[in-house]
Amino acid sequence: MFNFKIIACPDGTQVIDPSLKTPYAALSPIQMVEYMEIDAQIAAMERLKRKGRREADRKRKLGRNPFYKAACMFGLA
Repeated sequence: MFNFKIIACPDGTQVIDPSLKTPYAALSPIQMVEYMEIDAQIAAMERLKRKGRREADRKRKLGRNPFYKAACMFGLA
């Protein structure tokens, strides 16, 4: 079961709704391929978000470190 549903709008655009779920049995083989590609893209975007949050958290913690502040004052960092 996919944790999202692709909703086709009348103007031809497609919207991904993460609040709905799509069972595998409800998809044709062509739709299954499309859903698998989108699922991989969503997973990649979530990994990038987590990586960005971890990096921001690391920088925030590093900025409060007194040794790092001292190294910046003396031009070592």
